[in-house]
Amino acid sequence: MRITEAARQVGVPVHRLRHYEAVALVVPDRTPAGYRDYTPRHIERAKKVKALLDTGFTARDITLMLPCMQPEPAPGLCCDVTRARLVDRLHEISERRRQLQATETALAAWLSREATTS
Repeated sequence: MRITEAARQVGVPVHRLRHYEAVALVVPDRTPAGYRDYTPRHIERAKKVKALLDTGFTARDITLMLPCMQPEPAPGLCCDVTRARLVDRLHEISERRRQLQATETALAAWLSREATTS
């Protein structure tokens, strides 16, 4: 399928699929005329890339992780790398949540004090 339909199925703008290709995350086949030709395999990979990017992973992270996220993972340590990166990301999110909760508490306390002094 052409890039416009592929982008619609993945739920991203066309330029995003071009970016995925530029950084070698999703490289579609090419027709003899040079048009990008996305297969269902490319669509599924692009959906995984989008989901990982949406959760804050970098293109570099995803490059390391994707080989293990296939139905038949590549042999070697990549699954350990993927697991470790997922754990790291979960810790980063937990820490950010803790920081946001502390900020929320401080702001609420500030507003509460302001309300009682007005």
